[in-house]
Amino acid sequence: MQFDYEGPENLINRLKFETFGNPQVTDSRYQFKENLNVLFIIDASGSMAQTINGKAKMASAKDSILAFVEKLPQNAKVGIRVYGHKGSGSDSDKKLSCSSSELMYSISNYNPEQFKAALNQFSPSGWTPIGLALREAKKDLAAFDGENNTNIVYLVSDGIETCEDEPIEAAKELYNFNITPIINVIGFDVDNEGQQQLKQLASEVNGIYGTVTSESELQKELEKLNNLAEQWGKWLKQGKQQYERNYIKNNLEIFVYITKEESKGVQEREKIYFILTKLHEEKVFNNETYEYLINKNSKYHKWIDNEIKNFNKELKAINEQNYKEALEQLEEKYVTNTQISR
Repeated sequence: MQFDYEGPENLINRLKFETFGNPQVTDSRYQFKENLNVLFIIDASGSMAQTINGKAKMASAKDSILAFVEKLPQNAKVGIRVYGHKGSGSDSDKKLSCSSSELMYSISNYNPEQFKAALNQFSPSGWTPIGLALREAKKDLAAFDGENNTNIVYLVSDGIETCEDEPIEAAKELYNFNITPIINVIGFDVDNEGQQQLKQLASEVNGIYGTVTSESELQKELEKLNNLAEQWGKWLKQGKQQYERNYIKNNLEIFVYITKEESKGVQEREKIYFILTKLHEEKVFNNETYEYLINKNSKYHKWIDNEIKNFNKELKAINEQNYKEALEQLEEKYVTNTQISR
C-alpha cells in the first residue's frame, strides 16, 4: 500500500499568490498594477446541475461568485465567461455544446443589477469545452495589457474536458499572452480523473489548484482572492502589517503541509510493516526475505523523511526570503517617497 504524496509545488504557488505585491518579485504578474481585473470562467455543463446538500452546484457557484464581487474594491473590474451552456449532454447536441462559450459579463466595474442579470442568463446544460473557453478568454482580456493591469483568471469546473480539445495547451497560450495573467483552477466536487487533469492544468501555468466539495469551501477558496483584492486597494498604506500577517499565515500553512506529509509516511511505514509481519507469520516467505523487505521498508521511509525535511527547509526559506525582501523594498520606497515629498 502506498500513499499519494503531494509535492510542494501547489503550496509554493499559493505562497507566491498570498505574498502578492512583494516589490522584489521579478515576475510582473505578481506585482500590483494600477488596474485589477478578475475573469471567472464557469463550467455550465450538465453535471453542474447535480446537488450538494440539496443545492445545485451551479447555484452554489453563482452565489459564491456574487458574494465575492460584492466585496471587491470599487475600482476593480470583473467578468464572467461560461462554457457548455448550450444544447444538452446527448451525442446529438455535442457539436453545439462543444462550440458554446460566451462572455456573459464583459470585464468592467461591478454593477449589481447587471451582474445578477448576467448570472441568470445561463444554467447547467451540455458538454465541457474547457479548451474553447480558455482560448476565448484571450479575447476577453486582450485590451488589458500586463504592463498596466493585474489580470487574474479563475477556472471553476466539476470535471474534465469532454470535447476532444487540448485545455492544457489552451491554458499555456493564455498564460504566455501579453496580458500576463495568473490562472488559478478550482475543482468543484470533481472525481479523481477530473482532479488530475485540472491539477495538471494549474501546474503547467504556475497557478493554484484547489479542490472544494461544498459551497462553504468554494467561498473559502475565493476568500483568498478577496484578500488579494483588499491588499491591492490598500497595500502601500498597510504594507508592513500585511506582510507580517502573510508571513505568519504562510508559516502555518507550511506547518500543516509538513505535518500531513509526515503523518502519511508514518502510516505507510506501519501498514507495510504490519503486512510484512503478517505474511512472515503465515510463512509466505522465509526469515531472510522478511529481514530484507523490512530493511527496504525502513530505508525507503528514511528517504521519505529526509525529502519532507528538505521540503520544510526550502518552503521556510522561500517564505523568509519573500518577507525580508518585501519589507526592505517597502521601507526603501517609503524613504524615497518621503525624501521626494520634502
